[in-house]
Amino acid sequence: MTTPSARVGLSTISFRHRPLAEALELIAGIGAQEIDLGAIPAVTDHVPVPFEGDPAQYAAAITAAGLRTGAVNADPGDLNDPALTAAALNAVVQPLVELAAALGAALIVPAGRADHAPIVDHDSDLDRIAANLGLISELCTAHGVRLLVEVLHHRRYVHTVEAADALLERCTPEQLGVLFDVSHVVASAEDPLAWARRLGDRIERVHLRDAVPGNLNLSLGAGEVAFPALVTALEGQGFTGTYILELETHDVAEEDRERDAARSHAEISALLAPAP
Repeated sequence: MTTPSARVGLSTISFRHRPLAEALELIAGIGAQEIDLGAIPAVTDHVPVPFEGDPAQYAAAITAAGLRTGAVNADPGDLNDPALTAAALNAVVQPLVELAAALGAALIVPAGRADHAPIVDHDSDLDRIAANLGLISELCTAHGVRLLVEVLHHRRYVHTVEAADALLERCTPEQLGVLFDVSHVVASAEDPLAWARRLGDRIERVHLRDAVPGNLNLSLGAGEVAFPALVTALEGQGFTGTYILELETHDVAEEDRERDAARSHAEISALLAPAP
């Protein structure tokens, strides 16, 4: 039996329909040590947004479960929307940054609204996203929080490698790191290995789930992601971060979700196990 790897964690989104306390208990029972805490209103209510809760209560609950938080995965709004003012963005992001700081975690945000069409035009939308990421980065830096951006997101405005690269050209590595979600790359019919190699050390965190072009909600083994090749490529280029299983899968019955998460955690842990 494979020993659970400390570098393979689980997002609470994997149990998005369960109360947070139950999700934490299930994740700990699987043997994971690290979580991403879901704060995406369209996906889960584990962290409501706008966030008005007490960060200390979240910290206590996560610690009591024997877990640590690597990142708060949040949706602060449509970053390419000209109607989103700096004041409005600050009002949403500031409490999320304070939560991340209290948990000793990074903050993950996506790039743009959940629509592939530009609001103004492509370059203007990318410029606006970059400017808003700059504002978020400043808030994060002021609280000692690292900003990670899910630059390529199959359902968001930036959904191709070409657009993601263009956005990254507008942002410095000091401002943000890349959250690399292989399921979104494959769902967008892009080559995850080639892009991962080009991104190099800009990749600071990895999300895992299976996918095929057009469908990013598959369990491990049900899609086209070559997980052994991906892990080998990332490890070979010096990635030392955490692989997070974000199992928002639509092909697994709710009563089978814990079993599938445990299987997935064991399979990825095995890929990181030292050679005998």
